[in-house]
Amino acid sequence: MNITAFLILSFSSLFAVIDPLGVIPFFSGLTSGMDRRQKRKVLIKALVTAFFVLLMFTVVGHQLLEVFGITINAFRVAGGVIFFGIGLDMLQSKPRRWRTGIGRAYAKDIELNQDETEDDDPSITPLAIPMIAGPGSITTVMVLTPQAPSHLGIPLVMGAVLGILLLTGGILMGADAVLAKLGRTGMKVIEKLMGLLVTVIAVQLMIDGITPVITSMIS
Repeated sequence: MNITAFLILSFSSLFAVIDPLGVIPFFSGLTSGMDRRQKRKVLIKALVTAFFVLLMFTVVGHQLLEVFGITINAFRVAGGVIFFGIGLDMLQSKPRRWRTGIGRAYAKDIELNQDETEDDDPSITPLAIPMIAGPGSITTVMVLTPQAPSHLGIPLVMGAVLGILLLTGGILMGADAVLAKLGRTGMKVIEKLMGLLVTVIAVQLMIDGITPVITSMIS
């Protein structure tokens, strides 16, 4: 895989898992009582936090696997299982164990009591963790890094992360306008497409993880 192909894979994988459009209803609900300056401050804080969380797992994630005696192939299979659950839930529009998209946008979670939450800062939790830097995105950066060409795994993956976070920031700053234009139906259509992409990525991850094990057993 060349660098361009790897960057495309990394960007598309992170976009599907983080699902910036799916974060829109949460961001709009959590910041509904704020002016534009306050929203920008919350968003920047959330994006910076998410960046450093993903950076940490990109840099030391594999050392953590070694400490616990976990192989990267095992992590690929586990990541594939997680992704498959995420994608299947997105395709079926079911409430998800992993927050990835629109599923809960119209649930009670977004119906906030302004009096009880006006002093809360949603930037770290739930926006940064787990909405942006959640189980799906953490698994993605850890699985992608060793697949990079030569020794460029960390800078290439973090470049894709930075690109996705900048795109997410741009989308969320226009969240109210996007939500008004797309509506619930449009958001659900996007959710289905993202779900399909996540499911395909999940199958490929499981194939990549299982194939070396089967090859080793046969040989």
